Amino acid sequence: MTRRDAARSPRTVRWRITAILACAVVAASIVTGVIAAVRPVDSRPVTIAQQDPETGGTAVLASIPFTEAWSRISQADTPFVVTVAGDSTGNAPGEWVDRAFHTLAAEKERPLVIHFWNEETHKYDLVSRANSDAEGAPIVVWNGSASGKTAAYSLKHIDLLVPEQPDAVIINHGLNNVRNPDSAAPQIQAFVRAVDERWEETIGYAVILENPRFDRWKEPFEDVVSNVTDWAQPLSNVLLINVYEAYLDSENLDQLLFDDRLHPNTAGSQFTAQVVLTAIQDAS
Repeated sequence: MTRRDAARSPRTVRWRITAILACAVVAASIVTGVIAAVRPVDSRPVTIAQQDPETGGTAVLASIPFTEAWSRISQADTPFVVTVAGDSTGNAPGEWVDRAFHTLAAEKERPLVIHFWNEETHKYDLVSRANSDAEGAPIVVWNGSASGKTAAYSLKHIDLLVPEQPDAVIINHGLNNVRNPDSAAPQIQAFVRAVDERWEETIGYAVILENPRFDRWKEPFEDVVSNVTDWAQPLSNVLLINVYEAYLDSENLDQLLFDDRLHPNTAGSQFTAQVVLTAIQDAS
């Protein structure tokens, strides 16, 4: 401190401190205003889903009924695009996604293009084609199923996993949420919302309750099924496909899973594919 500073009276020092603090407050206000001015504008709100009359509340999901979106498949001169977000029960050729859409393309007499996701490279690197000689535009499937993953993984890689505007999105997650069953529905909801915010055009959503598991995670997975059901069932715009109950009701349940009592075998993959197609057909 200099002699001049020491010679200042206490009143003068207090006045200068007050002035400095006032300037700091004004400066902070200006900075805050600048930050607020450049803050990004929120993305468009997601349309509130239609719900059954008996249920209360709202859900920020599903801008169009699934069946209405699925009806676009009748426009044979326009590609019909489906994204599947799921796990190891449908990620490979010969499993339920592959089987369901081969069956569908044959029934509709349309070309089929299926892209398979690679969870090691986090991108699509395998393409399967069928019915190439059929007339009309193709049914295009972006099969983003990845072994051992939850919907949180699908959300993390959404930019590559959903590379174009889909007509319909089918979510097949849950088997890998057994360590935290309550996380299943929030993760699926977050994924659906993120997809819905990306395009102005309306998209239909279906959620699958996956096949039961009979390993040491049997009971936690039952909690997953309850969690997803409680969330999705009130949403009349979201098609809930109950593969879980279909397995339990099957007379051949012991013949549908591999020895790990978790993954569908060849017969199980065909069974799941048929349950999914039947549920969509019945809803339509």
